[in-house]
Order: sequence, then C-alpha cells, then structure tokens
Amino acid sequence: MNTWQKFSKEVNGTFIKEFSWHSVKAEVMHKGVPIIFDNYNLWSGRFSKKMTRIVLPYYSIQNLILDIHENSLVDRIQKIFGSQDLQIGRTDFDKRFIIKSNDEHKATTILQNQKIRNLIKSDKNFRLLISKNEGIWHEELPINQYELSFYDDGEIKDLNRLKSLLELFKELTTVFIELKIIDLKNERTA
Repeated sequence: MNTWQKFSKEVNGTFIKEFSWHSVKAEVMHKGVPIIFDNYNLWSGRFSKKMTRIVLPYYSIQNLILDIHENSLVDRIQKIFGSQDLQIGRTDFDKRFIIKSNDEHKATTILQNQKIRNLIKSDKNFRLLISKNEGIWHEELPINQYELSFYDDGEIKDLNRLKSLLELFKELTTVFIELKIIDLKNERTA
C-alpha cells in the first residue's frame, strides 16, 4: 500500500489511481471543497525533482493573492534593498515568516487564527501560496479560479505530518468560507 492509499484510508479520503499523465493522489472533501494531495515531478531540461504538493482549487470573486514562507537569507537581503512584507503583529510569527499579499486586511485576519498560526509554525520548510496559476509553474487559471497550494521537496511519507497539513488546509478552508473568499455557490455548481 503506498502513502496516498494509507493516508486516504486514515483520513476517510478518496484514493485516486494513476492514469495517463496524472499521478496517484489522495483527495479529501471538506465543506464541499476538495483538498488534493499528490507527488509532482518538476522537470527542467535534464533535471528532475520530486515534490509533495497539496492543492485546494476554489472559485472566488475576491482577488486574494497570498504567499507565506520561511524567512531566508535571500529574504533578509531583499529587505535591505527595500522589499516589503506584511506584519501581523505576532512577533514570533513575523520574525520567522515572510508574508506577502495584495490584501493586507484579509491576510492579517486569516493569520490571527491561532490554530492556523500553530499549524504553520509546526511545519518545516513551509511555503503556502494562493495564486491564479495552475500549479506554480503553469498558465493562468480561468477567471475567478484560484489555487491554495503547498509544495515541499521530496515525498512526504510521514502520515502525522500529512494529517497536520490536512488540518491546516481544513482550517484555512473554514476561514476562507467565513470570509467569503471561497464562493461555495460556484463550488457546488462546478
């Protein structure tokens, strides 16, 4: 039994077998919205790198873009040269993470949720992104479609870590619905 089969079984998700060019995956529905877990091969010429990805595709009439990732040396250098990022007023979180968004109020509101902050802080090499692109290397999605995504190098086989990331995505989905970021009317008709 592979990781996605085990994970699907433990979280009452759906295991989806590999077909054509689509990888094997696990899908968990939460409040009518799919959360998809799979492995992704990044190809660049002769270079190939396997990654774990979690994607929550959704419809929205709000144009919220959000990027949260661990503070790195490159980020510190960019700050010296004037790069701006959001501060949410939580010193430990603000020091550890870079937050970029086109809507400071919504980003701050989302990150005031202590459960979300704790789940983000408990992970390593954290990178969460809301974008209008299909994946992080593909073309733009149709109007009003977005993806909340998480990518990490290699295959995550630790079921406890995957469950923690699922809890994060479930909590984010709930908050996005409360803030009307996710348009459930369109989710149910899609």
